[in-house]
Amino acid sequence: MENNSNYVKEIETYFLSLAGEGIMLSSMDYGLIMDWKNKEIPKEVVFKGINRAFSEAKSRDGQGPKSLRTLKHCAQCIENSIDEFRPVIGKNLNRAESLDDESGIDIVVERLNNYIKSNNDSLTKSYYMNMKEKLLASIDISGNNVLSQSAKIEEESLEEFFGNLPQAEREGITLEARSLLGSRARHMTKTALEESLISFRNEILSKKYNLKGFLFSAEEYSG
Repeated sequence: MENNSNYVKEIETYFLSLAGEGIMLSSMDYGLIMDWKNKEIPKEVVFKGINRAFSEAKSRDGQGPKSLRTLKHCAQCIENSIDEFRPVIGKNLNRAESLDDESGIDIVVERLNNYIKSNNDSLTKSYYMNMKEKLLASIDISGNNVLSQSAKIEEESLEEFFGNLPQAEREGITLEARSLLGSRARHMTKTALEESLISFRNEILSKKYNLKGFLFSAEEYSG
């Protein structure tokens, strides 16, 4: 994993790009970041949780960044994101088991097969088939597990799913994602803006089309 300064700076920058100007992280916020760093939580998982927190705040009270003044206010959504990706990072969270082995791949493939069989919608079925193909294609003969790339696989599959929607549908979802950013979009760098729009767009896609990830939550895995 990257060094401490890069990890902290990237999470800080990402949060502040959404929270807006005039916000500074507290010592408690930096403590949270270092805790995630020490547990080897990928920054992309933290980003996903931050975006989810802002999206939920916007839907809940319409205030968005006004109700999220510290990173601590995003902590629950970030923990939920960590739970979602536990199969990837579980061994760093004192879990007895993880999906970082051949049997784990079989479990995930079986889950995707069930999604494929249970979906009649051709677009959704193709989404799961695409994820399965990417998963199997990414298993390398040296034994490196593809689950370390799971977030990337999901992002790529969502991008293709979005691209296959009718143009009017794509435009509507993009406008909805932009509305979640609100006025703070003016203060964001081009890169931060693009990443945030994609993240919000993917959250909208997942909810609107009930797209399930191929990873397990803690409750599902233990059960």
